Amino acid sequence: MIRRVTIEKLAPTGEGVSRTAEGVGFVAGALPGEEVDAEVISEKKRFWFGRAVSVLKPSALRASGPHAACAGCDWAHIDKDSALDLKPRLFLETMERIGKLDPRLFGELPIVPSEPAYRIRSRFHVAGRGAAAAVGFHSPVSHRVEPAQGCLALTDPMRAALPGIAEAIAQSGAAVSEIATLETLDASRRLASVTLAETPVGLAAGALAASLSKFFEGVRIRAGNGEGAGSVGLFRLPFRVGGRAFEVSADSFFQVNRHLVERVYEDVRAAAKAVAPGRALDAYGGVGLFAGALLDAGHRVLSVEGHAVAAESAVIARRAWGAQNEWETMTCPVESFLGRDGESFDVVVADPPRAGLGLGPARELARRARGRLIYVSCDPATLARDLSVLLEEGLTVSSARLYDLFAFTHRVEAMVVLDRRSAP
Repeated sequence: MIRRVTIEKLAPTGEGVSRTAEGVGFVAGALPGEEVDAEVISEKKRFWFGRAVSVLKPSALRASGPHAACAGCDWAHIDKDSALDLKPRLFLETMERIGKLDPRLFGELPIVPSEPAYRIRSRFHVAGRGAAAAVGFHSPVSHRVEPAQGCLALTDPMRAALPGIAEAIAQSGAAVSEIATLETLDASRRLASVTLAETPVGLAAGALAASLSKFFEGVRIRAGNGEGAGSVGLFRLPFRVGGRAFEVSADSFFQVNRHLVERVYEDVRAAAKAVAPGRALDAYGGVGLFAGALLDAGHRVLSVEGHAVAAESAVIARRAWGAQNEWETMTCPVESFLGRDGESFDVVVADPPRAGLGLGPARELARRARGRLIYVSCDPATLARDLSVLLEEGLTVSSARLYDLFAFTHRVEAMVVLDRRSAP
């Protein structure tokens, strides 16, 4: 079904918003002021989702060129400078709408821009098998896989490898659902973690791993049930941030933007250094990135990470840095740690996944922060929810800034620094 609609504004989730007789429409690929033909993908009682298939009256914000149609970048069709201007506004709208937070709490709210070819980590979807295998990104509000070779968020070497990767999958005969990749900061080395669409796994998995080793220094393959199904080559690649060495696997979380990871590290270090040296909690510590920033700031650190592979990388880093006396690591979910340990900390750094802290952990982390809590977030909606709890627990926003870690998309990274309010 096609509906011709006029777009009023952008939703914080990135779509154009149109008010129609059928309810509020959220139209992917549409911009404010545009008249578009929208293909309706799904409908609810009071709203519907669709995607722009034809732009009859384009906006001055609209970008052109091959990348504008990239399925993996939902804002590739927006002029880069205009997108940078829009993100702080939508961030503040989310803070007010979801968290009931006064936008003035966040001050000037600067945003740090990013260059293209930024992705350290990428996730490609795969459809079909044999000669019909296609590797790329899901089209907006659908599961149709579209090519990724035109994506400017990817480096030239990664884009150049995609046709060969698709051919390797086709020749193996394996049914693959997705490929997660990790690329070094200089884009010279890569790892892949491949998830198959089926279980059990036959000889095709071994053939696939061997074929993909032409493009990756290490390949890990999992069956459809999550069990390991084969591997070749390296498991981790080296990274250097803030003068510190890290070992990262394709299955571990690591910041996505090669141009801004150093800047985020430096800003966390500066925020932590403003507090006198003491005891610091690195919640959702990953491979130890922000533990390094906390150590640089003079603190003794406890890192808590529930993902075993990432926590193992942190142990490797601790050993390499000779930081056994200043840095303790704990492998368990943050929620479990908070449920059994009542220790408080001079500084808390929290860098949760997109789901955020959750109300219970947010309340507990606030109570454990004697002085400062540094919240690094990749999702404004869950950040808004969590901030409302943190403020209820006696913290106040001291500073906030954004990073365009996910250029060409509606997403944005935030760092909010909160301090314990003084007693009246």
